[in-house]
Amino acid sequence: MSISKMTGRERAFAAVTRETLPDQLPVNPVLQVRGIREGGLRVDEVIHDGEAVAMAKIKAHQKFGGDVVLAGLDILMPVENLGAKLEYLPYAQPSLVEHPAPTREAFYRLKDAYESRGFDPEKGRMRGVQNELQTYIKLGWKDTHVLGTNICGPVTTAQMVTGTDEFFTYLAEDPGLAHQIIELSLDCIMNICTMMVEAGVDVINIPDPFCSCDILPPDLFREFALPYQKRLFAHISATGGVPFSHICTYTEPIWEDIVESGAVCLNGDLYPSADVAKKAIGDRIALMGTLSPYSTLTHGTPEDVANEVKKLAAEVGVDGGFICMPGCDIDWTVPDENLHALIQTCASIRYPIDVEALGDLSKVYLPGQPGHPGRRAVSTEADPLVQMGIGRAPAAERSPEEQLLFDLASAILDSEGERAVALTRDGLEMGLTPQRLIFDGLSLGMRMAGDLYERNQRFITDMLKSAKAMEKAMPLLTPLIEKQSDAEGAEAPKTVVMGLVRGNAQDIGKNLVVLMLKANGYRVVDLGKNVRPKQFVQAAEQHDAIAVGMSVMTNSSVVYAEETAVALKEGGNGTKRLVMIGGAGVNEEIAKRIGAKYGVDANAAVGLVDGHLARAKSAAA
Repeated sequence: MSISKMTGRERAFAAVTRETLPDQLPVNPVLQVRGIREGGLRVDEVIHDGEAVAMAKIKAHQKFGGDVVLAGLDILMPVENLGAKLEYLPYAQPSLVEHPAPTREAFYRLKDAYESRGFDPEKGRMRGVQNELQTYIKLGWKDTHVLGTNICGPVTTAQMVTGTDEFFTYLAEDPGLAHQIIELSLDCIMNICTMMVEAGVDVINIPDPFCSCDILPPDLFREFALPYQKRLFAHISATGGVPFSHICTYTEPIWEDIVESGAVCLNGDLYPSADVAKKAIGDRIALMGTLSPYSTLTHGTPEDVANEVKKLAAEVGVDGGFICMPGCDIDWTVPDENLHALIQTCASIRYPIDVEALGDLSKVYLPGQPGHPGRRAVSTEADPLVQMGIGRAPAAERSPEEQLLFDLASAILDSEGERAVALTRDGLEMGLTPQRLIFDGLSLGMRMAGDLYERNQRFITDMLKSAKAMEKAMPLLTPLIEKQSDAEGAEAPKTVVMGLVRGNAQDIGKNLVVLMLKANGYRVVDLGKNVRPKQFVQAAEQHDAIAVGMSVMTNSSVVYAEETAVALKEGGNGTKRLVMIGGAGVNEEIAKRIGAKYGVDANAAVGLVDGHLARAKSAAA
């Protein structure tokens, strides 16, 4: 017998409290930027107009459905309040253009100003989001739906205050300063949360993507994130709100910490997969997720969407405590038919769930599982040198030179800078060329580190440590290479232009590509974030680049990558210059359509440039 009909509000809170089963599978369709589209509006024109935003999203929910209505559009409100400059885009979330404190000195100026004046509720877009919430309440939507909003977490806000590279440096070399930046960010966030609760919000979801175990090792999470999250979630609860935690991608090593943080729901991608999370912690915390926002909801068919929802119901939601949601904010370009499939399929799955009635789901996979279409391959998995080095298997017959190169690569993998220096000296005394020491030793170690990172066996901080170990050895080799190049009239290192395309703010993947290109001997011109097509073109021409690499994190930003590819070809260097793309918002099919090469990870990007250069040399010969 099915449970009596509930409102969306009752349904979603039944899943969150886990005190009773919902009547049907609750769904949060994340109609934020995508919701604006249904009102026929441009994001940049209404971003400060809470009432206009609310009316557009109401129209979207009337068209599609859903149990949760989300106020706001992005996670940039705290850093904007702290002085960041944003670009408001017409069909996507705003993009961070300028960090408020990119230097140590700038941070202390910001800190002094903030502490002297206090939190300023009029700076930024908070009043607009309050007005949006009040519009829903005035029109009766809080009676039937859960009202939520996303407010960026302390560590990610701190990273946005300074910039990614700078924040990583503080974490490693000046933890006291890192704590000060997080503390300032937390104060701002708490004040914004209070404003939203006063406006009538039910749930405050705290996205803190920098806390992903892809980025921050568990020990650093426990030192720099968990204490601040506990204070934040306690503050939200004390003011009358309900705290949710959102951390992207791989989170398994910190699931127990999240349970203890005070959040009542964990949402995001839930890698390695939502069913594993359900078995591990689903009896102690509600889960929300994790339909793939790109490979399934954006690029899949309605049947793909329906099947993934059914698999989630069977594997994660069968005993309640689960709200179906895309693993992240959905793109402006998500097809109507796929949104209908998401919400209608959830509505069709009644509690208690009859799993057999859902059909044969044996060939349907959840995000994170090996069979899921969005699961990326690791580009070096077929590279015998990389795999042999990671496994540290002794070679039966290895020459002294080969052993030294193997040991040198291992020193980089293990972040042993002094050992790398000593081995580099030994290699030179043996008569090994600087080039061989770099490419068959140092760079091989970086490729190994990149491989382990892609398999969730290392962290970005480990990659940075490996790079620093390589940097210690390079001064021994660089002068020798330059001297040899001068004597032989050899060409200078080839240049690659890299950047995160317009409409994107998360630059960690791009930074890894830059790191690996430099480790393999390329000169890199890093244009940073929110790069326009003309900036890519100008930099490529100015520096005579052999390749232009674009990181694309949202599907709606593909248009800027395509404009760049077209402009580069129109410049007459279509065959001379490689155009490559990568990131969560693109795949092989999109790359082919816009005339670019697709790189699945940082190692693959190096391979694309190597291959392009080899073909160019062969053609010239």
